[in-house]
Amino acid sequence: MFKIIGDLIRRKQTGAPMRDVSAMTGGLTKPAIHVIVQEEGSLSHFGGSPHLPAEITWPHRNENRLTFLARISLSEVHRTAIIDWLPDSGALLFFYDIEQQPWGFDPKDRGAWAVLHVPDLAGPVASANPSEDSPLPFKSIGFRAMNSFPSYERDEVASLGFTNGEADKYAEISDLPYQRKPKHQISGYPAPVQGDSMELESQLVSNGLYCGDSTGYNDPRAQSLQSEAHRWRRCP
Repeated sequence: MFKIIGDLIRRKQTGAPMRDVSAMTGGLTKPAIHVIVQEEGSLSHFGGSPHLPAEITWPHRNENRLTFLARISLSEVHRTAIIDWLPDSGALLFFYDIEQQPWGFDPKDRGAWAVLHVPDLAGPVASANPSEDSPLPFKSIGFRAMNSFPSYERDEVASLGFTNGEADKYAEISDLPYQRKPKHQISGYPAPVQGDSMELESQLVSNGLYCGDSTGYNDPRAQSLQSEAHRWRRCP
C-alpha cells in the first residue's frame, strides 16, 4: 500500500513525443458536486451552529462532545445534480473529534465522527455570530456541478503508462475543474493528498483490521473482505 506513485505509472521515454493526454483521459471522468464557499446565504454552511433538533442528542465520544463541522442541505445538493444514493430531503450534519483528530485507520477510532440526517432549515442562514459549537468560522456553502478525474493510483490511469511530461499534464487537467478553489466535493472521484485507498481501508478497519501500517492489509482475512470494498461511498 505504501508505494511511490511515480515508480508505478511513469515510464521514462527519452525523446518520445507527448501523447494527447486530454483525449486519452476525457472518458475517465465521473460527475461530482464541488462544495464551495459563497457570499449568499444558504441552507448549507461550514461552522456556526448545527441547529440540531431538540429531540436529537449531540454526538459524543468518551463523554466529550464532537465538534460540529458542516451542514449540507440535501435539497440544495439535488438542485445542482441528482445523487441517487443520497436521501431526497433533509440535511446532513457532520461532526468530528477535533481534539484527538484520529485518522481512521485504527478500529479504536470508531465513534470519533458522526453524520446525522435531520430535517432541513426553513430558510437560508445569511450570517452567524461566532459559535462555541464549532471552531470553524461560519461560511455559507454553495454547490456547482463538475467532472472529477481519477488519481494516478487508479488502475484506469496507471494502465496508460504516462511519461513524466504526460503525468504533469494530467495533473494540470485534473485540477482544472476545481477552478483554483479547495477540493471539497460530493461524489465522483476523490482528490487524495496521500494514498487513494479509502474504500479498502474503510472495509478493513470497519471489520477490525488495523491499517496504520501493513498489518491489516497482510491479515489473512483481508483478501476475502476486499471484494466488498467497492460498496463504500465517498462524500465530503
